[in-house]
Amino acid sequence: MQAQMLLENLSSKTEGLLYFSESEYPLTIEQWGQLNDNDVRVKIAGIHQVTDKALTPVNTADFFNAVTRIADPNDAAMVANAQKFGALYQFLQEHFSRIQVLRVEGDTNIPVYIVCHQPDNSCVALITTAIES
Repeated sequence: MQAQMLLENLSSKTEGLLYFSESEYPLTIEQWGQLNDNDVRVKIAGIHQVTDKALTPVNTADFFNAVTRIADPNDAAMVANAQKFGALYQFLQEHFSRIQVLRVEGDTNIPVYIVCHQPDNSCVALITTAIES
């Protein structure tokens, strides 16, 4: 899939999608160009002015399993959001060669990065925030 078409499809998959923690946050999309795993960590640490040690990797399957579990099956909005996350995960698995999830620890506002790699190491980052007090 061409890069522009991929981004358009990704935008439609994330439109209206919220990451629920103690609050809810949307996902934003950024194109990062070609970065290897170390470059990704350096970029994220630099954005937040922290050391590499503040970055915590999260197992991708565990992350998406957690966000697709429905807290209240009677809450139609939460059910729909969980289903959208499931569709997003499937899309990412089909169109990217590798997916990393990284959290920037150290505060109650925790930036969460879902970094998606294409075979040429071109990266797209989906960025959201978890609130954990």
